[in-house]
Amino acid sequence: MPEPLDPTGIDTIIFDLGNVIIDIDYDVMIAAFRRIAARDFSHLISYTEQDDLFSGYERGDVSSAEFRAALRPYLRDGVTDAEIDTAWNAILYHYPPDKLERLTALRAKYKVYALSNINDIHLTDIDRYIKANFSAADMRSYFHHAYYSHELRTRKPEPAIYRAVIDHAGIDPQRTLFIDDKKENTDAAAALGFRVYHLTDRDTLLPLLARF
Repeated sequence: MPEPLDPTGIDTIIFDLGNVIIDIDYDVMIAAFRRIAARDFSHLISYTEQDDLFSGYERGDVSSAEFRAALRPYLRDGVTDAEIDTAWNAILYHYPPDKLERLTALRAKYKVYALSNINDIHLTDIDRYIKANFSAADMRSYFHHAYYSHELRTRKPEPAIYRAVIDHAGIDPQRTLFIDDKKENTDAAAALGFRVYHLTDRDTLLPLLARF
């Protein structure tokens, strides 16, 4: 059980998506790519050491077409765009309904935002899944606003992405709790004055928010 957070003075909560709201699994994605691969390229999409291709795609510097084209040398001949997208989206493992319900409840009392390093293929699939399985138009609808790296053209832990959220949302970092599963991201937010929580176990999010 995580230490309960003190909500005193907090009026805003910013959530990462992957491994905070949505369960992700790199091993499932790697296994999906191995079924269509001609040679190993798991180093490109490592959770801990992302290749420039992945980072550039999250930053919006690489288009979806360019991303697929960069992967094709590693894949079998004849692999389609849809097969690449399916393997890439296999990382999006589970959408816990109780977390989505909690976001809806929190919005009644707090300003609630998303701040995610994400890309167009993943976001398209997330929005498709949310629309098909929950009473919501897309993932954005669970937040007062969702900030996505590929739209902002910068990614965590770059300071520019946090400053973009501060400026656009008009929030006070000292009254804002930022929750992320990567320490480099919470460290960068803390350096700009945010109250932060490094979530090391995605299943502890709801107990963590019990006092909110």
